[in-house]
Amino acid sequence: MMKVILMNQNIKVLLAEMDESNTFQEIYEYYDINYAPLHLYNAYNQNKDALIALNIWFKGRGIPAWRQNIEKLLERLNVVSPTELLNKAYGLSLSDQYWIKGERQNLKWKDINFFMNDFEYKDYLDVSLNYNSRESSTRISLHSPNNTTDGMVKKGWIIDKDNNRVLVKGAYSISGLEPINEWLASRICERLDLDYCNYTLDILRGQLVSKCKNFLTQDEEIISASDIMNLDSDDNLSNYERYVSILESYGIKNVKKKLSDMYVVDYLMLNTDRHMKNYGIIRNVKTLKWERITPIFDTGTSLQSDVTLPYLSFDNEEYKFFHTRKMTVNELVNYIRLEEYDLTKLDGLKDEYKEVLKKYSDIIELNPKRLERTVEGFGERIELLKQSMEKYKD
Repeated sequence: MMKVILMNQNIKVLLAEMDESNTFQEIYEYYDINYAPLHLYNAYNQNKDALIALNIWFKGRGIPAWRQNIEKLLERLNVVSPTELLNKAYGLSLSDQYWIKGERQNLKWKDINFFMNDFEYKDYLDVSLNYNSRESSTRISLHSPNNTTDGMVKKGWIIDKDNNRVLVKGAYSISGLEPINEWLASRICERLDLDYCNYTLDILRGQLVSKCKNFLTQDEEIISASDIMNLDSDDNLSNYERYVSILESYGIKNVKKKLSDMYVVDYLMLNTDRHMKNYGIIRNVKTLKWERITPIFDTGTSLQSDVTLPYLSFDNEEYKFFHTRKMTVNELVNYIRLEEYDLTKLDGLKDEYKEVLKKYSDIIELNPKRLERTVEGFGERIELLKQSMEKYKD
């Protein structure tokens, strides 16, 4: 057991007791709750159990136990569970500015954070993506932001030649299409002039991966829609209305348009994984100002990538929409303005997509029949959206 301080950059948030399993056992003192993670802030201000909230937040920022091939990752890192990794590098992340230090440790944010300071990543990335490399007796450095990469997909942070922090993501479905789906979503956004996180494709050690630069600065954090929705409990509003109202009350601009953009991309991509932790807002951690909506990101689980060839179907009209799992397009048009999108800008993208699939088909072992059906399926999505636009014109 040890007393630790939760920090937000150089600001003390609270003093707590942490045990050997990186579980908080008691909160002794709050220094400044305003600089706490929003999940904890909500619990504190709503008189809920702040200790439970603190543990949920802290463990939720780590590698999930259900990540593909997690056993091999833990074995190579010489740890028993993902929870052990959380405090190996002060709990640092590249998605926010929070960290943990001992009560008497004399550490400065500028000296340890991964936005400004280098970290070793090659060996960690190799084992994170399950490369078939020879086992090495060299201990892998755990001083890394890769300890706090949440989500199902195998991934890891690297530093590129221009000193950018870049997230590398592999695939986990039977099709291996997740990296190409990220690339395609980027191209849709580029053509329709939407705000997006740009994904590119690369081959690392014989595997196809997507790459995207970190879209945060060293003074920013992501706040998820899930935590935002817990700020307000007005039952007189729909989930959509409540979310829009909260963001607008914090000064965020163009909320409805940004949400519309995201759901149009999800429609075209037949995205089945738009849960409320892969969209939200970006907050300045110094001023606590809500700066902007996150760009569109994390669209890998799309276009039936996790469905076997005989069951591929691209005419599904159901969305994940906040807490609703089966929002139909007929219902969705009450919230998005289809007439704002010029789909002629997507002309030729289907062919470009096909060429990319062909280029990498050997690497991901893509069945030729699946390739053709997936390309046609994407074309069907474009046509379905065009038909919906015609149907719902004013």
